[in-house]
Amino acid sequence: MDRVCIKDKFGNDRWFIGEDIRLSPLKHQLSLADRLRLINTFDLRPDDVIVAGYLRSGNNWIHQMIYMLLEGTLDPPPLFGPDTNVILETATDFNRVLPAVKPRALYTHLLFKDLPKVVTEKKVKVVHITRNLKDVFVSLYCLLEKYPLRQYYPPWPEFFSTMLDDGVSYGDVFHHVTSWEKAIDDHPEHPFYCVTYEELTQNGVDQLESIDQFLETNRGRPFCQAVVEKCHINNMVNLRIAKDSKFNWTTFYRKGVVGDWKNWFTVAQNEEFEEVVRKKMAGYKSLLRYQLE
Repeated sequence: MDRVCIKDKFGNDRWFIGEDIRLSPLKHQLSLADRLRLINTFDLRPDDVIVAGYLRSGNNWIHQMIYMLLEGTLDPPPLFGPDTNVILETATDFNRVLPAVKPRALYTHLLFKDLPKVVTEKKVKVVHITRNLKDVFVSLYCLLEKYPLRQYYPPWPEFFSTMLDDGVSYGDVFHHVTSWEKAIDDHPEHPFYCVTYEELTQNGVDQLESIDQFLETNRGRPFCQAVVEKCHINNMVNLRIAKDSKFNWTTFYRKGVVGDWKNWFTVAQNEEFEEVVRKKMAGYKSLLRYQLE
């Protein structure tokens, strides 16, 4: 495995697979070249769906709802278990990926350019989700605190500063979201649906009904209403996690709220964050799609 240690400016170790793509180190001893090759050649059905977004942006939540749209069920089997995997980066060698006997929903934190080549060849539909990056910072920090495999958990001020600099797994969050926006602009022929965490929180039924139409699953508004209610944060653990799962996936579910960053950011940190946004996200058209104040 091509494990790379990139220290932050405070001297804390950050371990990745690969210096550029910065995948999280896993227990499986694949080289970076082999892992990227398996991702690149991963086969997909034309009617599969990929949910994409930076860490802690709501991927898990929207993926569950899309899975229920595809299956047409309000009582899906657990997806995070020993025999099923939905995360594209690890589907190649971690747990068994969902069989390709019907449309599948997978999710990823990769950039568009790093997705399997068949995504563009087969015009696989992509649902891209973003979230107020301030809440992303806080949610990721709280996950790392409880994550049993964590290798990086500095004090909050150091974590905050590192996220402003170049991030942790998958790299710079500002580059990540702007790169996705550019990819979407550069591929007008590709079927994308863009949604924010905040829109899902405030208008979940309307958004899911639009996604239902985008995916051509045609479940209708009453079904979408039932899915949104079923996928409340308090229900997600029971929906996703198999009883015999060896990994404690419950750490992935926290508050599921908007604006928790206000309980963490100091006035100085908020000003510093806004300055970085102005520099790193200049020209980013989607900035006003969620509240940054």
